[in-house]
Formats: sequence, C-alpha cells, structure tokens
Amino acid sequence: MRGRILIVEDEEMLRESLVDFFQQENYIALSSATLSEARREIHRHDFDLVILDMKLPDGSGLDLLAEISDPQSPLVIVATAFPEVQTAVKALKLGAFDYINKPFDLDELQLIVERAMDTRQLRGEVNSFRQREKQRNKRSWTRLEGESNILRKMRQEILLVAKAGTTTTLVFGESGVGKELVVEAIHYQSARHEGPLLKINCAALPATLLENELFGHEKGAYTGAISRQKGLFELADHGTLFLDEIAEMEPGLQAKLLRVLEDMTVTRIGGQQLIHVDVRIVAATNRNLQERIEAGLFREDLYYRLNVFPIQVPPLREHPEDIPLLANLFLKEFLLHSPDKRCEFSSTAMECLRKHQWPGNVRELKNVIERATLLHSGGTISPEDLALVGCCSGAKAATEEMVPLSEVEKNHILAVYKKTDYNKTRTADILGINRLTLRRKLKEYGES
Repeated sequence: MRGRILIVEDEEMLRESLVDFFQQENYIALSSATLSEARREIHRHDFDLVILDMKLPDGSGLDLLAEISDPQSPLVIVATAFPEVQTAVKALKLGAFDYINKPFDLDELQLIVERAMDTRQLRGEVNSFRQREKQRNKRSWTRLEGESNILRKMRQEILLVAKAGTTTTLVFGESGVGKELVVEAIHYQSARHEGPLLKINCAALPATLLENELFGHEKGAYTGAISRQKGLFELADHGTLFLDEIAEMEPGLQAKLLRVLEDMTVTRIGGQQLIHVDVRIVAATNRNLQERIEAGLFREDLYYRLNVFPIQVPPLREHPEDIPLLANLFLKEFLLHSPDKRCEFSSTAMECLRKHQWPGNVRELKNVIERATLLHSGGTISPEDLALVGCCSGAKAATEEMVPLSEVEKNHILAVYKKTDYNKTRTADILGINRLTLRRKLKEYGES
C-alpha cells in the first residue's frame, strides 16, 4: 500500500468516487461525511493524508485543520467550492500542505497527493534520523559514565570544550579506549548538535584519495572527475569533522589542513574559488605526536594548532572500578537482540573482568561480552564463558605474578595470536585493536 488517506467530504457521490479512485491507486482510503466522524477516524487510525472539504454540515474544515496541524499529524489538502483567496491563505497558515478548488480534475488532485506523500516520507526519514542521532548521543554519554575520578574529569573537559563551539580538539588514547565516543559526546553536547558529524580515518586511505575526500574536486580536475563533488569540509558545514588517526596523514596534506584551520577556507581540487566553511575540527590519535614531530613525520605547527584543547582518554586498566558498569551496559545492549534470554555475571566472572589488563581496552571488553552473550544459553555467566586467556585460570593470580604491565600485555597478545593459529585479523578482532597496531606490536615482539 502507498499510504492511508482520509477523505472528509459531505457530498456522497464525490466522497465515494474519491474512495474508489484512491483504492484503485493502491492507497488505503477511508471517508467521513462530517467533522465529528473525521475526528473519530483520526483517533482510531494513523493517516498519512487528509483531503478535507471546507464546508461541512457540523462546521468548517478549518476547525479540524487547526486541531491536526502539529508535525506528527497527517498532512492536509483542503478542497473548497468557494475559491476565495483569504480561505486558502488561512488554510495554509494553519498548516495545510496545499489546497485545490472544486470542481477539480482527478489527475491534478493525484499529483498533489503524490507530492504530499513524498513530503510525508521525507519527514518520516528526517524524524528517524533525529531519533537515531538522539540515541547515539545517549549511547556516547552513557558509555563515558563511571564513578572513577579520571572519567569524571574527562566528562567535565568534554562539556567545557563542547560549549566552545569552534575550539579545535585533539583526543589522545590507546586503540579501543573510546576516542570516537568522546568526539560524539563533544558534538552532541554542543550547539552544533543539529549539524552533521562526519568522520574519516586518515590511515585508511592513500594521500590522494584522502585529499579528494576532504576537499572535493571540480569537474574535469582529473581523469574520472565527471562532475563536481563537495569535500567533507564543506559537507560538515555548521557541524563537526572528526579526523581519526591524524598522525598517519601525509606531510603534504598536513600543510593543507593547517591552512584550513588558520582561515577556515577550502579550495576544491582543480578549482580556484575559496570556499568559507564553519566547522569544528576534532582529531584523534593513539600515537605519540612529539615522537612523530622529532622524526619529521608530523608538522609541529599543525600539532599546536590542533592541540588547542587536548583530551586524554584513559586506558581501561587505569579505571577498573568502572568495568562493572560498562560490562553490564554492554550485556544489556546485546540481550536486546535476544529478548527471551536472561544473563547475568557471576561474582567471580565480574572479578575476572576487573583483574584483566585489557590491552584492547573498552573495545576488547565489548567484544568479550558480545561473544559470551552469543555463546551462552542463559543464566549466570562464569569466568570460563568469558574465554579470557590467562584470566581466572587457577594459575597464579595476576596480583601475585608481579610482572611489568608491558609483559602482561605481550603475553596476552601472543597467547591470543597462537590460539587463533596466527591469524592477524581474528587476533585483532578478539583483542579489539586494529591490525596496524597489532602488526606493530608483533614486530616489537619479534613475530612476523
């Protein structure tokens, strides 16, 4: 069905003919002869559209129009045999989508109805998008909640920088700590929350493609550029642009980014026009940028321009008191996909989660909970269900081993690597880190 229509018309022949016509056009069409009948139908059903006569036995159609003019109500097309301009203007001011004079041509009415249905669908998509954005906002902030002082301080910093609508921010932290959640929280807690939040991973694309994505291009700028394309700086206007893995950006492109930060203008590839943009830049990295600067791989002036308001996201091992909250949050989220399943952590399983070192940080914790939820039939989740290598295994407790943290991380990574039969992709997924980080660590450990 193409939609649900209510026809409010006191002339019986016209009312019935309109019902028949729209039913043949694959609409669900119902009818009312009076305002009181129309009110009852609107109360019973969710209509997409109302075709409303202005002169009815028990009042003016304008009365009903005034009652159903909020954004969640059906769109209204008014029809009248009295084509005074004032009536039409008043109907439009009250929220009517359009009007048509009687007698009218069915083809003309059908065109108006199709436009109304397209508008209704578009409004629905916009509302759905806004609901999803609200959920993302709620999710981002919830996952940053915790009782530790270190997270409380970070949330305060997020709120401070969010209020400063244009302040450039650099987010630091290991892989998997939730840097993207911090960026989302900054955006959704700011005055820019109704604007776009666009993201790009600077390590995922070669320099030429990354430049094209960021700046866009003019038609004919290069072979294959068959039309003009806006870049992310333009598309993120009045919003936020998140540059992830900023340390991996090529030096030549770093210079162009610095220019954007200095004067908030961009030029498309192959173009000459300076385009002003209003966008907040938030960048993130898990690398030591000072070391990259000393190695000549990152511009010092760009570092200071990005690092106006730095935020350090702590690794999970530094605030283990927040693990129970996060673990139960993830468990609740995953159980939404299995409404008949009931699971909870045993006290020993929760203690196991608290003691684990989490080299993959929050991402690894999330993956562990998801795997345990999928494999578990219901009831109490035990330490064995978590499948954490070396955790709560009956061997020496981690507190008794007294080894450096780097050694614990190394042993855990190599154990998972061996258990996956040396599959780097699966190992990275289980640990909750990206393959570049895993490869770098394996190289440090002498593993190819």
